[in-house]
Amino acid sequence: MKMLKIKDVVMVALLTALYFVVYNIAAMLSLIFGPFGHAISPGICSLLTGVIIYFVSRKVGKFLQFSLMQAILMILFGIIGAGYIPWVITSMVGAVIADIIASRESKPAVWKVAVASGFFHVGQALGSIVPAMFFMESYKAEWIARGQTPEQMDEMIKASTGAMGVIGTVLVFALSVAGIYIGHLILRKHFEKKEAGRLAA
Repeated sequence: MKMLKIKDVVMVALLTALYFVVYNIAAMLSLIFGPFGHAISPGICSLLTGVIIYFVSRKVGKFLQFSLMQAILMILFGIIGAGYIPWVITSMVGAVIADIIASRESKPAVWKVAVASGFFHVGQALGSIVPAMFFMESYKAEWIARGQTPEQMDEMIKASTGAMGVIGTVLVFALSVAGIYIGHLILRKHFEKKEAGRLAA
């Protein structure tokens, strides 16, 4: 199991910055689907950023790569005022699980990266689902204080609890898996050529 080096940290930071940009685009696109769209926005993001996650798994391939990505993301969201402690906790737990699944070897099977991405992004989604389910009133009060209306929060909670919460979680996981396979299809030839060139040298 290889650990991150300085050059790997720099690479992950640059790719996370790109991921952050795409995430915000995905978040805007998710508004089309209303509160439920917001609840599954990590899944929409994962569909668009699967190529980045896959690239990290092949280009970096070191333990804690996904945890580092998630930590940088949480810092960036904190800087723009979107940080939320339960979200940080569930996101980091998801990232650590992703690392355990797919970061202990340099070239994990595609299905392992897909499952890892599922946990990575479900961790993000649970940042609103868990508070809505288990400490609804404080969750609602927190975001009303940040500028949301009571009506908006009621709709958000409705989209994140009960059957909708379960459906949202499953959908985020499925979109994450799909995003990795899309990334694999896009980058497969690139890495095959690179491997062939390395063997020829």
